[in-house]
Amino acid sequence: MRHSYPAYPAARGNVLLLSCMDLRLLDDIVRFMEHDNLTNRYDQFILAGAALGAVVNDHWNTAFFEHLDVACKLHNVRDVYILEHRNCGAYKVFLGDEGSFDDSHQHHENELHLHNRYAQQLAERIRSWSQTSGNPLQVQCFLMDLRGNVELLADTAAQDEGSAAV
Repeated sequence: MRHSYPAYPAARGNVLLLSCMDLRLLDDIVRFMEHDNLTNRYDQFILAGAALGAVVNDHWNTAFFEHLDVACKLHNVRDVYILEHRNCGAYKVFLGDEGSFDDSHQHHENELHLHNRYAQQLAERIRSWSQTSGNPLQVQCFLMDLRGNVELLADTAAQDEGSAAV
């Protein structure tokens, strides 16, 4: 099966990948990272719900940033990939009905926006940490479907700033 991947700037060096623990996507995650020429060039940190887990759970947030710090020191990480996925059970566990989606078009869009919201919240925290820690990092946020196809999640804050500048 051929997977589709979005266009975005290539990782400049080693990457820290934050992904969910969903066992249905492990091989697809490896394929996605191979597509980015990152074989043996990424650390993987796994949390239930990926960005959601890091945002809503203080202990997991602390663990994530401690791991990120060590990864930067040991492996010269320059990029962070946040990889969310559709039909995430952790969203249902943490958010209840707000995190439950069916296959309707409206739910599909709502799911996209919810994943993007939490991914961008964590991305902003990473960028802030990056500035204060002296480790310049680029952050990319993605959403994978259950077939392994990936889309780039838009940084809505950056888009809003760009439209305000026009």
